[in-house]
Amino acid sequence: MDKILYWLVMTVFTLLSWLPLRVHYLISDLLYILLYKILRYRYDVVITNISRSFPEMNYKGVKRVAKDFYHSLCDMIVETVWAYTRSSEKIGRHVDFSRCDTLNEAYGEGRNVIVVMGHQPNWELYTALPHLERRYGLKMDNRQFHFIYKKMSSRVADMVIRRLRLKHNSCSVVEKEQIARHLLRNRSEGGVYFLIADQYPGKGASVEMDFLHQPTIVFNGAEELARKLSLPVVFVSVERKKRGHYNAEFTKICDDASKCEEGFVTGEYIRLLEDSINKNRSNWLWSHRRWK
Repeated sequence: MDKILYWLVMTVFTLLSWLPLRVHYLISDLLYILLYKILRYRYDVVITNISRSFPEMNYKGVKRVAKDFYHSLCDMIVETVWAYTRSSEKIGRHVDFSRCDTLNEAYGEGRNVIVVMGHQPNWELYTALPHLERRYGLKMDNRQFHFIYKKMSSRVADMVIRRLRLKHNSCSVVEKEQIARHLLRNRSEGGVYFLIADQYPGKGASVEMDFLHQPTIVFNGAEELARKLSLPVVFVSVERKKRGHYNAEFTKICDDASKCEEGFVTGEYIRLLEDSINKNRSNWLWSHRRWK
């Protein structure tokens, strides 16, 4: 039954994906009206998160950030569908990198690198990249890009997400629970491991820090892995330059986490993510129940 439902979903995705991008953006505008004005999708969560994160902002400013966020969220949804049947080369025209030398230096002679990032749009497009060296000047192969993800409770949803991320053969995906084993098994080959580390950690490794003016339980598993395996850590922020166009910028946190004071890597990650959010306040997943 799950496989039948999966193929039904992917058939719908494929048919919708063939539509031109301008049509997808019309759908996005309608979806915005549905989610923001009619269903009020997680509206209370969004308003509460934004107002507590920016206590100096008045209610009018909070609503403006919320509206921009819903527009961004809807664009991200339709762009992900649109990208499914597009070539990596075409998707590459919509995404870019800056400060690539930072990642090249960290990667060095085929070392494993931990790249920490936040829920900033549109991270899904970065799983369908064209040739990394030819297009971006990155001194590595697409096969060296590994995106860490948490397996979804719904088998169908998990199958769909994996298909969307692997369809272009531009990266691999590694389950969060398997990352340590994967790093050890492939340490001689080298790879870049992208880890979205701003979610609520649940029962995972965590520490408490101040983030966006709030006491926050922060996932520090990336730091623990990097310290145990003596790995470099790089932060990447993704900025929406204009509709449908994104830039990812790399910033070095450390060359070898084992030589850093405990807590330094996680603290720097939180500081850099906070700075990135403050530069574009709608550029984060405010609907996430981050503070519990």
